[in-house]
Amino acid sequence: MVIEFTRRTSGLVLPILAGIFILYGFIGPWLPGVLFHRGYGFGEFTTFVYSMEGIFGITTAAAALYIVLFVLFAAFLQVSKVGDFFMNLAFGAFWGLRGGPAKVSLFGSILFGIISGSGVANVVASGTFTIPVMKRVGYRPSSAGAIEAAASTGGQLTPPIMGAGAFIMAEVTGIPYTTIIVAALIPCILYYFAVYVHIDLEARKEGIEGLPRADLPPLRPMMRDAFVLAPLAVLLIFLFAGFSIISAGSWGIAVSVLVMLQQRIGIDTRIHAAPILSALATVLLLPGLSANSHGGIAFAVGLFAILTLVIVGQRGTLAAAVKGTGLDILEALSIGTRQSLQLAAVCACAGIVVGVIGLTGLGGRFSALLLGVAGQSELLALIFAMIIALILGMGMPTTAAYAIAASVVAPALQRMGLPVLPVHLFIFYYAVISTITPPIALSAFAGAALAGADPWRTAFKSVRYGIAAFIVPFLFIHNQGVLLEGSVIEIVRTTLTALIGGWPSAKISHCARLVSVRGWFRCRNTMP
Repeated sequence: MVIEFTRRTSGLVLPILAGIFILYGFIGPWLPGVLFHRGYGFGEFTTFVYSMEGIFGITTAAAALYIVLFVLFAAFLQVSKVGDFFMNLAFGAFWGLRGGPAKVSLFGSILFGIISGSGVANVVASGTFTIPVMKRVGYRPSSAGAIEAAASTGGQLTPPIMGAGAFIMAEVTGIPYTTIIVAALIPCILYYFAVYVHIDLEARKEGIEGLPRADLPPLRPMMRDAFVLAPLAVLLIFLFAGFSIISAGSWGIAVSVLVMLQQRIGIDTRIHAAPILSALATVLLLPGLSANSHGGIAFAVGLFAILTLVIVGQRGTLAAAVKGTGLDILEALSIGTRQSLQLAAVCACAGIVVGVIGLTGLGGRFSALLLGVAGQSELLALIFAMIIALILGMGMPTTAAYAIAASVVAPALQRMGLPVLPVHLFIFYYAVISTITPPIALSAFAGAALAGADPWRTAFKSVRYGIAAFIVPFLFIHNQGVLLEGSVIEIVRTTLTALIGGWPSAKISHCARLVSVRGWFRCRNTMP
């Protein structure tokens, strides 16, 4: 039932992998080398896999405790038009710059990625608008699709949600969720900086300009609508005040209902400063209160502010607004339920694979093999780990790809003495960017379909645009200042040198496709 559930919601790749592992549980006695195990009877095998060590293990626990809640939170943000604000802000801020539509795609994907748990969904949601315009201003179809794929994939690396992978990482490692999202901040910035530089270089080479400022939406009035981000603000206030993930997500959803109500009434969005300031004030001034007390006060203050404004200036609109808000809540619950079904299926099916790995001891034997092959070379072990994570992640959702890769690869790297958080972020990065890595590059193929481009060419271009994601994990393995660990001077120095290094890496990647000497000099002469 779990395998069929996953096939219906997520396709064939993960069910086939789970089927292979189930078969492996029975034929192990006839396999050679590292794959050998003593074999298991049907009852012993199914009892173990259908238990807290398998289907109901860490991945499903993370889905039940955290992921479903934040999928619901994302659905409420989507219905309350926060996603629209992100795209409008990106259009207003970047459309007039050189290569403007591509930079809109990049910035919009950063913001949309905060509320989206899927690179492919991000491509479809934002690429529907940005890819046609990129083509219209002069980008080749394959470039337009690749830019959107690289930008959208990075959305899963963007705190605070990180494609739901951060929640599983917190469950697997025992590291607080807030520590993970803080550590992931600078690597995310480095990735997007490199993609931005690459986009700018290509726009300069191709002579692609932005639109005239007169044709762009005014940015200053748009910034007044930034208060629709109140749910995210309350979420972060609660997280960094030390309250549970569940409390923070629940009260973020509650404040998003206030945004829905404000949108239905049509009053100024600055009214949402009330719940933000009240949540911040009570957390700072009354730290002894419970999370529910802080959330209840913030929600009550926000609701009171909205009702006061309605009573003073807009009588007669409240009843219709409340009815419309009720319909919005039902729509958000519907969207969240459908999206949660896919994640629940994926996590349960990944639990089959993780359970078989634990039952047969494959993870330990594979770790020993990896250490033996790598010898004393830490770099070689990391390269092998990168390849394994990329292969395991191809064609699979990020959450499943990370969970499986972590169970296979992480023990070996930790046995080499590498710290837990950098190791798991290392694996997570490659599980994420497997969606733009050929031969099964789902995000790149989705971008190619929207752009009407060749899928393979688009996939290889998306790898070039996202080249930083292949480099940054090695950086934070060896220098954890990028993860905001160490002294302030070390963190600043590492971050600045990494940003400076992002420019030549993007330039080299951009010019790498010009294999002829003449082509190289032509490219070099157009670069600053």
